[in-house]
Amino acid sequence: MKINDFELSTKTLAEQVQNRIREAILNQVLRPGKRIDQNRLAEELKVSLVPVRTALKGLEAEGLVSIVPRRGAFVTEISLQHLDDLYAARQIIEGELVFQAVSCLTEVHFTQLHDLIEKMKQATDARDIQNFMRLNRDFHLIIYQSLNNQHLMETVLRLWERSELYRYRYMFVLNNADKVHADHLALLEACRMRDAQRAKEIAILHIQHTQDGLHRELETELQRGK
Repeated sequence: MKINDFELSTKTLAEQVQNRIREAILNQVLRPGKRIDQNRLAEELKVSLVPVRTALKGLEAEGLVSIVPRRGAFVTEISLQHLDDLYAARQIIEGELVFQAVSCLTEVHFTQLHDLIEKMKQATDARDIQNFMRLNRDFHLIIYQSLNNQHLMETVLRLWERSELYRYRYMFVLNNADKVHADHLALLEACRMRDAQRAKEIAILHIQHTQDGLHRELETELQRGK
């Protein structure tokens, strides 16, 4: 086997392991604050420690795992401060992205966005949260990608990766899909009307709705744990 082939094979395996661990974290099989037993994980997934360690480094970059020297890897703790700081950053950046993107969107984009809204409704009706998350991501990224700015996309993708766990909990626990769909429809309508300021306001409120709902839920959870 060539060296390049070996590297590709190892990377692919690490990505598969990373996806499995991410899924366990999002479904809270691995709960916040829990130490990750890397040896046991490797045994369960029938792989060596190398792809497990590579996967954990990738999840650390996403904000789902914290690696502490000489102590190991832990599922990132959920905190109100982290939540609020993260979503405040998203409001600033994504609000401006939407404002700038409105003039770049085409009828093809509008058709794609409308189709995604319908598919998201079907996903939430079926309680298929994972599919909804994928479709929701596609919806927002279509708008941002219309700007064709790699640096901005890297920034927003990093923020989305770090908020993945919060977004998943929001849809699974709060179960207010109707509000989410209404926000998406309002955003699409503002974009169609080329009302950049209105689209920006809706995008910011959309993120605030998620933040406010999660903040209340987590605050109650933390109070119960005291």
